[in-house]
Amino acid sequence: MTVEEVFENYTTAKRWLANTYMHLPAELNYMCGLSDTWARNPFTAGCDEMEIAYGGAASHYINNGSLNSSNSYSICPVWNECFMGVRKANIFLEHIDNTPLPEESNAVEFTEAIRKQWKGEAYFLRAFAYYQLVRTYGPVPIVDYVLPTSGDYTNIKRNTLEECIQFIVDDCDRAIEFLPVRFSGENLGRCSAGAAMALKSRVLLYAASPIYNGHTHFKDFVDNDGTHLFPISYDANKWNKAAAAALECINALEKAGHKLYDAKLPDYVNNYRDIYQELYNDEWIFWRNVEWYNHLDNCGTILSLKGFSILNPTQEMVDAYLMANGEVPITGYSNNGLTPIINSASGYEEEGYTTAEGDNGWSPAGIRKMYANREPRFYASINFSGQRWLGTTCDFWYTGKDGRRGAGSDYCKTGYLIAKIINPNANPSTGAGYTRKAWLYMRLAEIYLNYAEAINEAEGPAKAYPYINKIRARAGIPDLKPGLNKDQMREAIHHERRIELAFEGHRYWDVRRWGTAENTENKPIHCMNIMAGTSLQDDAYYERVKCEDRVFETKHYWFPIPQSEINITQRSLVQGPGWTEDE
Repeated sequence: MTVEEVFENYTTAKRWLANTYMHLPAELNYMCGLSDTWARNPFTAGCDEMEIAYGGAASHYINNGSLNSSNSYSICPVWNECFMGVRKANIFLEHIDNTPLPEESNAVEFTEAIRKQWKGEAYFLRAFAYYQLVRTYGPVPIVDYVLPTSGDYTNIKRNTLEECIQFIVDDCDRAIEFLPVRFSGENLGRCSAGAAMALKSRVLLYAASPIYNGHTHFKDFVDNDGTHLFPISYDANKWNKAAAAALECINALEKAGHKLYDAKLPDYVNNYRDIYQELYNDEWIFWRNVEWYNHLDNCGTILSLKGFSILNPTQEMVDAYLMANGEVPITGYSNNGLTPIINSASGYEEEGYTTAEGDNGWSPAGIRKMYANREPRFYASINFSGQRWLGTTCDFWYTGKDGRRGAGSDYCKTGYLIAKIINPNANPSTGAGYTRKAWLYMRLAEIYLNYAEAINEAEGPAKAYPYINKIRARAGIPDLKPGLNKDQMREAIHHERRIELAFEGHRYWDVRRWGTAENTENKPIHCMNIMAGTSLQDDAYYERVKCEDRVFETKHYWFPIPQSEINITQRSLVQGPGWTEDE
């Protein structure tokens, strides 16, 4: 069947559009190995959120600095997958207007209204593919036509970053024009105008952020003809555009019935956990269904329940969660990251053990005090030694039933195991409790945070407070302190994003767009001393130790384009800043 024949019938045209959705990444596979194309996500463990105990994980290549133009496709095939999706969207948009309406006068399967809806979906899918390309590689070629499969590619070159951002925004606007804010029923899961507005909000926030907005690192990066590919100066007005897009998105979503998930309140722990477990709830904006993916739950389950125990939050991530009083427990580190600087106002205690159950039952008696009196999102997100899970306890010290001594190649490497996103009822030892899954790309809390960040930079803290405090209230912690200045509010918003959106695929990109990755990623990560300890209350286990060194150079703000793609264009497509053919 030729392409032209596909679009002679609306049924096969519909299948073509459905196939274009297949290039959306299902990013549930944190532990993806080299050349994994399905559910690819080396990014969550490729930043300071997590470590993967599995030695073949692609994230290790990011963390140890061995990413290069020859292996970048194997580490994560964003270039290939996204441009395949772009090509399919372009073919659809070029041909769908030729698809005839059914001859039956009462046919409802394909109408002019449905044609417009499908075009809106294609525009969004192309925009989302370009968003992934830009966040990964920076400026990329804009291909808004059907590129021949054979021909002269020597005219393919990068567009400027600002052209790429505008292209994504324009496609989002086209999608908004053709789509409803929210779908329901059999159309649930299709990209909507709400999703397009959310993507536009995110992309404009990125565009306003330091690395995208005249940063000194990249302002001198030019094409072969001398064209500057990044903005050469800072434009403060970009924050206004980002704020306006976020607020427009919030208003439209809330009018359509979207809201912060609150079905389990006042049980703040289970409520936060079930944002992910209760599929398609009112907070969700856009997602990809992945049906059954039991391997994720197995990787997030302790060894004694026949899990693999390899999704391991770093000590730094654990330290980031707030105390129950809303205070940051640790403000920094000394002694090469081994000694925490404790915020005395937080009530945090590094040593000693609790004598009674606390935190509404979420912190068991006898645990290390460093895990007591923490905010509800901590207990919904992190499993630690002594915490309960599926009728037993997590025993990560050396001789514990989930510890290193009795483990093989899979084990808990940091003394922590992810609880967020993991199904709390899935039991590998019995094979019971597994449920269908979806990867959530966008939810309302992110848009609140987008607006707060943008409006703080544009106008100051006043209008940011309500949106941050809505998130904190839903999490069961006090409001932000009044009277913060812009810099203090910026720090608070960055910290709130780190916690609220943890393990959802944001942190890797946030520290890069903020220009802070050279500080957060170019240093060791730490963990508990998993090679010590014979009981829950053995102090030797709770010694902070270095887990591994991590490497970050300026060039690591962007992935290198696969060298094979550079070669196809005979180098009209320039390699990323700082990268060479040998790297």
